Amino acid sequence: MSDQFTRYEEDLIGFIKSCKTILADKIPIAQADERKSFIRQLRQITDDISRIIEDMEIEMRKFGPNSRASMNNKLKQYKLDVEIIQKEMKKAIDVSSNFRNYQSINQNDPERNKLLQIHSSLMNTNDTIVRSTQIAIETEQLGNNVLTELNEQGERLRNANDQLDDTKSALYRSKRILKKLSMGAFYNKFLIFFIIILELLALGAVIYWKFFS
Repeated sequence: MSDQFTRYEEDLIGFIKSCKTILADKIPIAQADERKSFIRQLRQITDDISRIIEDMEIEMRKFGPNSRASMNNKLKQYKLDVEIIQKEMKKAIDVSSNFRNYQSINQNDPERNKLLQIHSSLMNTNDTIVRSTQIAIETEQLGNNVLTELNEQGERLRNANDQLDDTKSALYRSKRILKKLSMGAFYNKFLIFFIIILELLALGAVIYWKFFS
């Protein structure tokens, strides 16, 4: 994985964390003007996130299939995070619009307090859903990373097995060559022994012919 992709990823994680902090901790307790400011911040940050994701996709194309698969898995998870943030931002905008309508209601109207209580409960429930979704995404990302690592280890094992087969084949050929050499040496020794016997017999015949005939 390249250093540039890692830097993009660090920036992206920071922006996503900022969005979640604004959505979960700041907007629920903000007043009307503050809420508008936070929503503007969210829009700016999500624009920056989109640009970073585009840059990461361009950087990812420079690598081979294995590295690209790992990068692509990460990008998918980050895109899911961004989709969740965009949905929550839309809810916050809708709530902000409703909140302005609430303010137009008479301050002493008991219905206003009920609506505010319902809004607070909805935001708390929404925060719980966001956290649960994030945990599920992180778990899936971990599983994808483990699967990628296992695939790479399997490829290395297959390569090692191929090398072992080549080594076994070379050893078998070497044994056959050594066996042929051994048989050749045996035949040479036998031939030399046979020639020596013939020479001895011939010598014996010559001696017998000269001295005993």
